[in-house]
Amino acid sequence: MKTKFKFILLTCLAQMISLDLFPQKLPNKQTVSLWAPANLKIDGKTTEWNNHFQAYNRAVEIYYTLSNDDKNLYLTVQATNRAIINKIINGGISFSITPSAKKNQDAITITYPVFESYARPGLNTGKAFFEQSSTNIALADSIVTLNNRRLEEKSKLIMVTGIREIDTLISVYNDHNIKVAEKFDSKMAYTYELAVALANLGLSTNKAGKFNYHIVLNGESILPERAPVTSLKQVRLSPDMSDGLVAAKLGLEAQTTSPTDFWGEYTLAKN
Repeated sequence: MKTKFKFILLTCLAQMISLDLFPQKLPNKQTVSLWAPANLKIDGKTTEWNNHFQAYNRAVEIYYTLSNDDKNLYLTVQATNRAIINKIINGGISFSITPSAKKNQDAITITYPVFESYARPGLNTGKAFFEQSSTNIALADSIVTLNNRRLEEKSKLIMVTGIREIDTLISVYNDHNIKVAEKFDSKMAYTYELAVALANLGLSTNKAGKFNYHIVLNGESILPERAPVTSLKQVRLSPDMSDGLVAAKLGLEAQTTSPTDFWGEYTLAKN
């Protein structure tokens, strides 16, 4: 009996380890409608999802989940590749909704984060940090804290197009029922969260709630230049990068600046 119990226990432990080491393969695009957790907060954390996502899109190299309740549509994105993280910081994520059946017709687009090219936060996302963070926890924690503080200080704008009642550039502290957040976690994964009222999108769970969506990683700032800036080849990604390398030297310029995107289709979940 004891031998059988030990065998069952060891089998369960092996399965648990296997799940941690070999996570379930995710689809390229989300395939299900999902009702958002009641405790969902737009805070740049994935606590409510246990850091699990509905899809991993290989075209843009991000994990993502779309969900909704009867008031809001939610988009949660996570990037773990440092070149992709830099791409998001450089030009933001543009999330477009097309309620009609045709792509790009009457599209509503929300872009965040939005920085003027000379005013992006100086973040430590250098290769040396990513390599050392697993062995130097104290260093990782301090850099993550500093990066998050700089994001909070600098990420003040959202770009909105396609909603007549809302200005093109609005504050993150707006009264239009559009909420955003971004944050690095202890493993240097970058998480982006967006909540937008269904009413802003012309959607409702009481109607046929099927729509096309378009996710673009812009790569470069989509704001017009307001001050002269040096080209990316001459600008450090972060003024305090410990390795002092620039994107061009790392061979990451194209990956960081070239837009990448994908289309998907989602049907609002009903509770």
